[in-house]
Amino acid sequence: MPIIYSNTADGYIGKAGQSSWANARDASTGSTINTTNTSYTGATYVIRGSGRGGGAFYSVYRSFLFFDTSGITANVASATLSIYGTSATPDGSIIVVKSTAFGGDGGTALAAGDIDAIAGWSAGSSLAGSATVYGAQKLTSAWNQNAYNDFTATSDLLADMKNNNVVIICLMDYTNDYLNSALTSNALLNIGAWYSNSSGTSKDPKIDYTLATGYANNVNGVAAANISKVMGVATASISKVNGI
Repeated sequence: MPIIYSNTADGYIGKAGQSSWANARDASTGSTINTTNTSYTGATYVIRGSGRGGGAFYSVYRSFLFFDTSGITANVASATLSIYGTSATPDGSIIVVKSTAFGGDGGTALAAGDIDAIAGWSAGSSLAGSATVYGAQKLTSAWNQNAYNDFTATSDLLADMKNNNVVIICLMDYTNDYLNSALTSNALLNIGAWYSNSSGTSKDPKIDYTLATGYANNVNGVAAANISKVMGVATASISKVNGI
């Protein structure tokens, strides 16, 4: 299967040390940004801690990746996004969603203002039903240390791989950040991951994909992407229709 790797411009953005959950989770500008780390134990994490004077503080971190998909012109039958976990013990959760960071086209560097660059972003409410999910959530027990963690691509990711020159992805905490559920007691919930600045590609974020085969043309004005069968026969099993 062909493989594409995340661009070395990938990295993370965080909003740290805020006096309320809303100030951290709904921030429009990050307070810290890094695009040079080879890995980070807080690729996604949320924190509630005790500040000076006993008051609570909150932090939220998200990671952003982008992949050059300009060479993909055919339908993508299946794909797997793989993120390599760090040796740090995972305590959090993670979900993969569509992002508009990097200028929306990969043309600009990751910026502090990209912290909420999520397609369907909604400040103050859960992203369930509004964000475009590229890979279903994984909870703590499902995250592997020192190994790849695989996300089966959703139909949205498969379509964007074909139709867009770049695919931009946000990795974010699922249980608290994505669902907008504030931590009610002190905790540090993290997922660690490797980025593309590591030497070689053995731990880089990657997408393995398979292109669709079979008939790939319009039928009676209907786009091939919207056709699963012709006269009851799966398009993957069709090379020609009426000799064409």
